[in-house]
Amino acid sequence: MSAKQIILPLVGIVALAGAAYAGYSYGVKGGTLPFLGGDQASEIVSDAPVGDDPVMAKVGDIEIRRSEVVKFAESIPNIPQEQIDLILPELVGQVVDLKLITKEATTSGLENDPEVQKRVGEVKERILVEIFLNRALEKEVTDEAVEKAYQDYLTENPAVREVSARHILVEKEETGKDLIKQLDEGADFATLAKEHSTGPSGPGGGDLGFFKAEQMVKPFSDAAFGMKVGEHSTAPVQTRFGWHVIKVDDERDSEQPTKEQLDGQLRSELSRSAYEGIVDNLKDGVQIEIIGAETDEAAPVETENEEAENEEKPASE
Repeated sequence: MSAKQIILPLVGIVALAGAAYAGYSYGVKGGTLPFLGGDQASEIVSDAPVGDDPVMAKVGDIEIRRSEVVKFAESIPNIPQEQIDLILPELVGQVVDLKLITKEATTSGLENDPEVQKRVGEVKERILVEIFLNRALEKEVTDEAVEKAYQDYLTENPAVREVSARHILVEKEETGKDLIKQLDEGADFATLAKEHSTGPSGPGGGDLGFFKAEQMVKPFSDAAFGMKVGEHSTAPVQTRFGWHVIKVDDERDSEQPTKEQLDGQLRSELSRSAYEGIVDNLKDGVQIEIIGAETDEAAPVETENEEAENEEKPASE
């Protein structure tokens, strides 16, 4: 199969021209604006040294280097990166064709056409906005700012106590009392859980693993977090699931995320905050009138599920 047979079915002539217009011609690449949809922008810069970026074609006195051909390929949808070298000769031909078309369109005076001017103006506005914001945000979203934001996060979200516990879930309080009596006499908790618990954790000896207080219904949580490691319930604990006999196996402080884990989130939040500050400063002293747009925010609607969402969380059963 020839290179042309590979590339043309994938993209087609119109797609090639569109890719040249949208990506290749303007070289949209660079820093991110996640709060504006993830668009990227910067000046067109070749990362390859001149020695690694050979001239692959000439159109008159215009040189076409390998980096330009690769950039063109990357702007075309559905071309696997591993196939770029395979179809490189065809890609060079496509770039040559586009150079020729651009030259002819320019010679014919098409660049002064109202439709062309409108389209160029739209692209120019977008590029100006992207580059302006990227450069402004680079000054605000620094490594130092991310470090401060991370330390603020740790202060606002301190580690909390977690406990690892087991429980035996039964239907009747008397059954729970009898199990506690057996535990007081030295019975093994896991064995009793396997034999008597009606909850899904029963086969695993009642093991619930580590959990935070808010992850359980309040009566269960109050009881578990009121015990010391190694202790079991002195009386059955009632919840809407039934009666629980609880044993605390271990405790620890919750693990906090590392800065690396939060880096993307922190940078996004800093970018959003910086963007809002930039726009607020630009609006200062400028009279702005919104015409023909709905500005009133819809009043919040109370849903039937509102009360349910505020209910206590069930135990892990």
